[in-house]
Amino acid sequence: MNASEYIASGILEIYVLGGLSAEEAAEVEAMASQHPEVQEEIHRVEAAYEAIAQQSSVAPRASLRGEILNNIAPESKSEPQESIEQPLAKRRRILPYQLGIAASVALAVLSSGAALYFYNQWQGVEEELSEVVAQNQEIATQYETAAQRADRLSNDLSIATSPDFQLITLEGTEVSPSSLSQVYWNPTESQLYFNPGSLPTPPPDRQYQLWAIVDGKPVSAGLVDTADQKLLAMSVGISEAAAFAITLEPRGGSEAPTLDQMYVQGKVIKS
Repeated sequence: MNASEYIASGILEIYVLGGLSAEEAAEVEAMASQHPEVQEEIHRVEAAYEAIAQQSSVAPRASLRGEILNNIAPESKSEPQESIEQPLAKRRRILPYQLGIAASVALAVLSSGAALYFYNQWQGVEEELSEVVAQNQEIATQYETAAQRADRLSNDLSIATSPDFQLITLEGTEVSPSSLSQVYWNPTESQLYFNPGSLPTPPPDRQYQLWAIVDGKPVSAGLVDTADQKLLAMSVGISEAAAFAITLEPRGGSEAPTLDQMYVQGKVIKS
């Protein structure tokens, strides 16, 4: 415990009031000898209690001094009267009720010190708790993300391995020779899923569009977002098609494909 914490503990107030054991008092005196600020605090507490005693004192009636001297005079005739007056003048005693007031003040100071100590401790615990809660929330978020990814992969795997879906590989054209994409098509249920594969990221004002060639004519099968590499469920169901292709169109799509911007294409193999 450093000097500041020791002062804030309230032990110095109890020391000044004489409420410590000899061992505890020795500890206080050792701290005072090592830390000047502790010694200064002891002097300050002593001065504060002395001021409280002075303010709480009640002036005795004028005749009280004579009555006291008369009562003790017969027992001390051999000693000069000044030997009695000198101790009274040198040191004013703190009466019991004054000590009680000082003790009350000390208790208040001690309580304040204890309250401050426990408040600081609680602040530390609260900060640690906030950190733990934040960590748990982050872990929960990561778990939720991982769970969603696992569910998505499981769904993708079930589609890719299902005998109901036909895999059509779309290979790159002269526009993008290295591109490769996939279509999973269930013509019976008119279900269509698209895997962007290695399509390059389009400019912000452009968007890929999937086309199905039906009876020699292109039919839009939906817009493609390549930001998330997963099987994309296309909104338009296709029950018949001879081929599929991807073109790069203005964002929002086009009514007809831009043929010179065809990135990948693939024919449907009849089983």
